[in-house]
Amino acid sequence: MKILEHRLLNELSPAKVQYIRIDPEDISVTLVDILKFLMDLSWLKNFDEEYEQRAFNSKAQKTVDDIKEKFAKCSDDKITKEAGEYVVSELSREALINELGYLDIPLAELLGKQRSGNPGFDFHSANILTDTVIFGEAKYVTRTSAYSSALPQIKRFIDDKKDIEDLPDLKPFCTSKSLNRASNGQKGFAAAFSARSTSSDNLIKKIKERDDFKALLVYEEIILLAVNI
Repeated sequence: MKILEHRLLNELSPAKVQYIRIDPEDISVTLVDILKFLMDLSWLKNFDEEYEQRAFNSKAQKTVDDIKEKFAKCSDDKITKEAGEYVVSELSREALINELGYLDIPLAELLGKQRSGNPGFDFHSANILTDTVIFGEAKYVTRTSAYSSALPQIKRFIDDKKDIEDLPDLKPFCTSKSLNRASNGQKGFAAAFSARSTSSDNLIKKIKERDDFKALLVYEEIILLAVNI
C-alpha cells in the first residue's frame, strides 16, 4: 500500500483531526500482504497465561480461515463486497501503525469479537505519546464513498457504549492509563472508508458538514482514512 496524502486539519482544533489517503496499489498483491499480516500471531505473547494464548490462537485461526475464503473469491483487479471491509480495516490499521507510529493491536475479529449479534468496532490502536485509545470502524461500499456509512456507525456505537465494552479486550495491549482515560471519555476514533475516485478536498468538505462528524469533535482525536477501492 502507499500513503498518498496525510493532512492535519488544524481548523478543527481543539480536537486533533487527521486525514490520510491510502492507495492499495496492486489488489492481488495487497490481498496476499494482508493475509501475511493476519497470519502473524506473534501478538499472542501479550497474553500471560498459556490457556489464554491457546484460546485466542484458536479464535484467530478461525477468522483467518474465513478471510482466506473471502479473499479467494476476489479477482486480480477488484475485490468482492465480502472482502472489502477487511481490506479497508487492515490497510487503515497499518496506516495508523506505520504512518503515525501508533500501537499495533490486531483486528478486533482476530480477538474473537463477533460481527453479528454483538457487533463492535473493527480495529483499535493507541497514540502512545498521549495514551489515547483509538476505536476504528471500517466500511466498504461498491458504488460510492463509504464515509456516510462509517461515521453514523461510530456515533451509534458510542451511544451504545460499544467503545467502553471493548476496553477489557484491549487490556493485554494498552496501558492502564490509556484504558482509564478512554473510560473517562478521553479517547479517539478512526473512520475508515472506501473512497472510490472522489477528490480529497471534496471528501473533507462533505465530511465536515455532517452532524455525526461534528459530534466526534468533543473527543481527543479523529482520524479519517480514505482507501482508494
